[in-house]
Amino acid sequence: MALAVFLLPGPVAAKAADAVDDLCVAPPVAHRGASAVAPENTIPSFRAALASGVTQLDTDVRFTSSGVPVLMHDKRVGRTTDGSGRISTMSLEQVKALDAGSWFSADFAGVRVPTFYQALTFLSRRGAYLQVELKVRPTDQQADDFLNRIRWLGMLERVRVISFDEVTIDLVRSKEPALQTGIIDKADEARSADAVLPYGSAYVVNFWSVTEARMAGWRAAGLEVRPWTVNTIEGWRRMAFDDAGPVITNRPVAYLSWARSFCS
Repeated sequence: MALAVFLLPGPVAAKAADAVDDLCVAPPVAHRGASAVAPENTIPSFRAALASGVTQLDTDVRFTSSGVPVLMHDKRVGRTTDGSGRISTMSLEQVKALDAGSWFSADFAGVRVPTFYQALTFLSRRGAYLQVELKVRPTDQQADDFLNRIRWLGMLERVRVISFDEVTIDLVRSKEPALQTGIIDKADEARSADAVLPYGSAYVVNFWSVTEARMAGWRAAGLEVRPWTVNTIEGWRRMAFDDAGPVITNRPVAYLSWARSFCS
């Protein structure tokens, strides 16, 4: 299959080229960064993924009580911070005060929850591509503010917005037709290409729903299929043999190591 290789500036570019050049499978999408080795949805997690040569990253966005987009997967902050409560009821100042690293390891004590703008700025300076899952349906104002942050940094061509919610994708596409989008489906779902294409060129599908026959139909329609979340060698091999697109994985560093061996 043809692979697109996106290079980063300076020394990181050399690492990226070494990591993905001549692979016979698509480079991975780092799920919430390199979340197997650093706290998810944080700058250290993104930094670890980039250092391995990965250029495509994934993150989750929710909104604070004042509508500021921040990186957080769960509705409540308790699993990945030292705080408690719903993020939608917390001010930006309260979110900024959270320790988002100690739960993972003492080595990451004091790591903070990034705002979307902070994360996007960090990644924009490093040539990265970002897949953003909107975890909630934004209001019109929240959607405008979210999209403006992408526009301000000139990242429209390097961001893809995804969601399980069709209405959310319709809203984003209506406000910014130039932005790449895609729909996500659960483990027991597998849509036809015609049912996916109204929501964008990417289909983020649970890897258990991927088969060789389905892949042929999706691929023929021009869809990029991004299986989630694939963390084992067995899963990576099956996605390779089914000719799936970039796998979404918590273990991008391990994936690249496996891919180099597999492709040789």
